[in-house]
Amino acid sequence: MRTYIRILASCAVACAVALGTTACDPKGTIDGILTPTSVEEAIAAKEAQHAPTVSTPVILEEGYLTVGLRTAETTAPFCITQAGGEVMGMDIEIASLLADAMGLKVRFVNVTTVDAALGTECDIVMNVEVGDAGSATVVGAYSESASAIFRVGEAATLSTEDLTGRTVGLQGGSISQRLLSQTDLRMLETSYGNLNEAFEALAAGEVDYVCCDLYSGAYLASFYPSISLAGTLDVPTAEGIAVAADNTALQVNVQSALDTIQTNGLVALVRAAWIAGMPNATNASVIQGLG
Repeated sequence: MRTYIRILASCAVACAVALGTTACDPKGTIDGILTPTSVEEAIAAKEAQHAPTVSTPVILEEGYLTVGLRTAETTAPFCITQAGGEVMGMDIEIASLLADAMGLKVRFVNVTTVDAALGTECDIVMNVEVGDAGSATVVGAYSESASAIFRVGEAATLSTEDLTGRTVGLQGGSISQRLLSQTDLRMLETSYGNLNEAFEALAAGEVDYVCCDLYSGAYLASFYPSISLAGTLDVPTAEGIAVAADNTALQVNVQSALDTIQTNGLVALVRAAWIAGMPNATNASVIQGLG
């Protein structure tokens, strides 16, 4: 970031020199534009914007936001572990944006237990529901947990009348299959070994719908422009960022940073890249008439 600022400053100096030697400009016009803020003041202002908002002992390591990822249980699009061990996904990108908004560098660690890891192994843990946080506090919300129905066609919240008696592909033994069986919605199920196969079948017209985890489905649907969300089976549960309950200073700073990157559109860009910009699911996303 500092290198980028210096590049901008160099450009500003070059422009100032060029403009200052332009004889055809009226006297004082250029001076009036340049004098209110010097290059040095511009650099200082930019650096102030990216000055760390927290330091030790609020965070574990000076200058770094240490982020916990539960890679063993978090799947695409949040965390995807490559063959070489590199991790990518929405959680990695959103955590990096958070750190930048806080004036910090980012470091990732793998954790298993949320509340035990906070304050010892990491500063925050991504993608946590309140019910899974233990003693930790969940700050903000950037995703939701729910089981969902996807179809070929425009995004819309359908009703049970649209779905009853239709064919649905799903992953055998999944949470979504179990949840579907607990509703009064009666569909003709076809089980697949994985969701990739189910979405391939949906795109090919072999099934009418696919039932699966909301964000896993949105990630796979992003590879098929014709496939979109048709509704959720349950009320979406918000997922946010876990912070140690007694670390109120970090809670405030994380919430402020999350508000910033959500307001300025950066989170929307991440969602566009990973889930084709699917809107956040709400109570209105639940399939109508479902009991």
